[in-house]
Amino acid sequence: MKHAPVFPKGRDLDSTATILHSWLAARDEITAVEIDDPAYPQGAGVSNETVFVRVHSARGIEQVVLRVAPAAEHQMFLDPRFRIQHRILAALRQHSEVRVPEPLWLEEDPSVLGRPFYLMRRVTGSVPVSMPVYNMSGFLAEATPAQRRTLWEDAMGQLAAIHRVPVDTVGFVDRPEYGVSGDQQQLAYWSAHAHWTMEDNVPGTVRALLQWLTDNRPADSVPGLSWGDARIGNIVFGTDFRVSAVMDWEQASMAGPVADLAWWLVFDEAHSTGLGVPRLDGLGTRDETIDLWQDLTGLHAGDLLWHEVFACVKAGLLSLRTRRVLRLPLVDTGTRRYSFLRRACELVGIAEPQEGL
Repeated sequence: MKHAPVFPKGRDLDSTATILHSWLAARDEITAVEIDDPAYPQGAGVSNETVFVRVHSARGIEQVVLRVAPAAEHQMFLDPRFRIQHRILAALRQHSEVRVPEPLWLEEDPSVLGRPFYLMRRVTGSVPVSMPVYNMSGFLAEATPAQRRTLWEDAMGQLAAIHRVPVDTVGFVDRPEYGVSGDQQQLAYWSAHAHWTMEDNVPGTVRALLQWLTDNRPADSVPGLSWGDARIGNIVFGTDFRVSAVMDWEQASMAGPVADLAWWLVFDEAHSTGLGVPRLDGLGTRDETIDLWQDLTGLHAGDLLWHEVFACVKAGLLSLRTRRVLRLPLVDTGTRRYSFLRRACELVGIAEPQEGL
């Protein structure tokens, strides 16, 4: 069986445990801090430095997660806005039905661990990772169709819960410096991200896709919170196949609910039929996903094509950035790789991207 990869960031974990012990002892009755083995999550953690930690106190042993702001050489996003990841967990726990981990401490002084960090309570369970893809192996592949159905339906319920979050409780994710509406902000941000990722040598294909998005931007966008990385690979599930926690909020924006639905559909395809792998029986089809989302939210999936093209462009740029961060060749040999940018080209009917995109 192929094991999920781990993405360490070169940190001395013994030293980190010692520093955290002192730091936490000043804030709580901590008697010891230990780093779990394996310390890093498997099959995830490219964009963040994430370490599993055991904290010993008078209350007993607590499982927590240390998340450290990315170093420049591991930075996946033009502007990570690291502090907001902690802030949104607190807001969602207070103002919504979205199940997220409990945020604990935030440290913005980089002198402690070299960069800002926060800790959150660890939620244990199973995650349908994409490496190796969950449609081929892992707990979901071993589950029954009924269990998968439970998982999919509860995940969709949480997606709908995100789209019921009152806008005024998460207004801090707004990016007015990039525009007025959420989709306008996102388009301006990702255009800047493209120049940053490609070091101002943006391929013609990417420029053409960004121009299509600009020319066809919806006239009436629905404001609202967008999770930003809406896929089952960012959800922790319990033994009952229900959602224990919705994770990874670093792409949160005011792009609106349909942006999340589009991202979900794009990644569902990318991790199944896009790889020539059948979707596991029990997981919702594209039409079922759209119908259930509309039923649960009371919203209409309008302008879905635009949002799916945008999702493909964003995911394509992140794929290129990932390959740069991990120092992988642009062109794979002997492996099949789904191309988000190629899919975007297919959706809008423009020339396919050059090799490597």
